Amino acid sequence: MSADDDDDYLSDKFLVAASSSSTKASSYSQLRKEAQKKAQLKNEQNKQKGRRQREIEAREEGLSKSLFDRAKEEEAAGIGSANKALSIMMKMGFKPGQSLGNTGDRDDTHARSGTPTAAAPTLSGASDEQKAHTTVPLPLQEWEGRRGIGLGKRRARSPSAAERLAKIAKMAESSGQRDFRERARDDYNNRRAEGRLVPAQSTCATLDEHEGKSFNVLWLNPNNRDTFPPGLLEALALHGNILVIPERQGDSVQNRLRKQMQIDALQPINDDADLDSGRADVMKSSLAAEDQYPPELLEEATQFLRLQAQDRLHLVLSYLRDKHAYCFWCGVTYESAEEMQEQCPGPEEDDHD
Repeated sequence: MSADDDDDYLSDKFLVAASSSSTKASSYSQLRKEAQKKAQLKNEQNKQKGRRQREIEAREEGLSKSLFDRAKEEEAAGIGSANKALSIMMKMGFKPGQSLGNTGDRDDTHARSGTPTAAAPTLSGASDEQKAHTTVPLPLQEWEGRRGIGLGKRRARSPSAAERLAKIAKMAESSGQRDFRERARDDYNNRRAEGRLVPAQSTCATLDEHEGKSFNVLWLNPNNRDTFPPGLLEALALHGNILVIPERQGDSVQNRLRKQMQIDALQPINDDADLDSGRADVMKSSLAAEDQYPPELLEEATQFLRLQAQDRLHLVLSYLRDKHAYCFWCGVTYESAEEMQEQCPGPEEDDHD
């Protein structure tokens, strides 16, 4: 093989080949899109349709075919046609593609016989297409209730009054069960908090007294009258209608109210004059007690006593940590807040497990 037969490396042959090969190469994003498209097509092909979907598609496909199309398919498949309607139409002389009714042969027969025929009344402006007979079978349209024929899908049946009442009763029952569980859990947590609130308030009062404080709203316990200073009960009753009844172990709210009503019923009935004078004395003492305490303190005490035991315990424990660096769960008074932050596991009871 001679050297003249070899291609020159400076010719355009190598450049064209390089350019063509570079244009054929696809980028990574294009290859990824093509792979995703192929995977999507493959998934659609392999996806199995549900039974209901297959039934709907088969029904729509069957309704969209006319008798003639079915007959052609049966003839192509070598199956004899078993449609009686189509066989009767064929015996009567009907052929696929023709229209029903009289054709123009009758008019031609009358014209050849010379018999005059009455002109059929036609609508003015009617086109040839409107005059022509229909060659396509009428489509099958399902009845859709009161909406009429062919006006869309059937709307779901609205629930009856009995069904609505049953649903409401079921919702109310589930809500009642949930409320009962929540109330039982709250009652248990409040009873446990009441038991822990007594030593926490006692510790708070001791630490405050060491610092020279004579009274603190956080000391108040609605189940213990001894925690109230003189005149504060009367002032609270006049200011915020706070009624303090000592609660004993195992007493419920109903029992406490019943005992209070019995105590009130056993009081002697005085004359009107004595009653008026007694009311006047009580009113004077209440007004004097209210003047003894500032309105801000009475409002703070009212709001504190209206809280549940869990919330009151949380306020007392937070005050002990912030004011005295004392952790109720550790039972230790730390030297400073920094030391408590380093050595105390946390402010909650679960942190000390």
